[in-house]
Amino acid sequence: MNAFRRSGFTLGRFPPGPTCSIGDVPGVRVGHRTLVRGEGAEAVRTGVTAIIPPGDPYAEPLPAGAFVLHGHGKAVGLAQVLHLGELETPVLLTNTLAVFRCADALVTWTLRRHPEARSVNPVVLECNDGYLSAIEARAVTEGDALAALAAAGDDVAEGCVGAGTGMVAFGFKSGIGTTSRVVGPYTVGVLALPNMGRREDFRFLGVPPHPLPRRGEGDNPSGSLIVVLATNAPLLPGQLARLARRAALGAARTGAPADTGSGDFFLAFSTGWRIPRKSERLVVEFIPDRSEVMGDLYRAAAEAAEEAVLSALFAATPIVGRDGQVVPTLVRS
Repeated sequence: MNAFRRSGFTLGRFPPGPTCSIGDVPGVRVGHRTLVRGEGAEAVRTGVTAIIPPGDPYAEPLPAGAFVLHGHGKAVGLAQVLHLGELETPVLLTNTLAVFRCADALVTWTLRRHPEARSVNPVVLECNDGYLSAIEARAVTEGDALAALAAAGDDVAEGCVGAGTGMVAFGFKSGIGTTSRVVGPYTVGVLALPNMGRREDFRFLGVPPHPLPRRGEGDNPSGSLIVVLATNAPLLPGQLARLARRAALGAARTGAPADTGSGDFFLAFSTGWRIPRKSERLVVEFIPDRSEVMGDLYRAAAEAAEEAVLSALFAATPIVGRDGQVVPTLVRS
């Protein structure tokens, strides 16, 4: 159960899966590599989070879609996903200046399994944790990213782990948040990395906190938000892109501002069918666009994204960042 549900709250019309995480989508695994070391100006509070789909994503890419709400971010591999509608590697989340080392790690990870590969499209998304971490030290190595991939399992940790270690949202300590929704035979799982917003932007279950809190430490209207969705529903790339857009609706319900300096990226992939590299034809029974099921999946994506952002705040724990910076947590420990 995620931190949001453990706190006694519920949200939305559709029920969560058994673990209330992106891991409820069969075969999807998540791993973290957390880096916490040093103090003062040299304090490192960062990491890498890996989301690994089932099977062999390079031999049989997964259908995928994406939505860029605001593009002030360093996304590697997203252009090919948007154009071809395929995901051929795991997805890594990290800090802004570690994106390229993580991309190298995904190339290494793929070549170890497919030494014949001559082109690899690694997908890496980021948020800037420079308020709490010495981001300029570039502490994340290719080995750390490979460690996150190796650590992937069915249990999805939330809070100040992996890429979530140094994140701040709405003036509160943030981190990794996750949840899921069950729609008939299908599951929609979401993992969120919120790192944006002022305290006055924050909305909890649709309403601002009362009384309105003062401006918080680490308020960051220009910060970023990453949301990754997985589903076992057999959706086409265009449908997955629209599913990702609905996740943006859910994030907006929490107050995410999508400011001029923000990188707000939403990525969705399906495990319901594959795109074999050497296949000329596909035989798959898809879900019609105008069906009631498709509408329910859209609603589930919005609900899950809202809850995942909130759960990242509920799961966060206190941490002392660079120069002694301390950001309050939403839930007192």
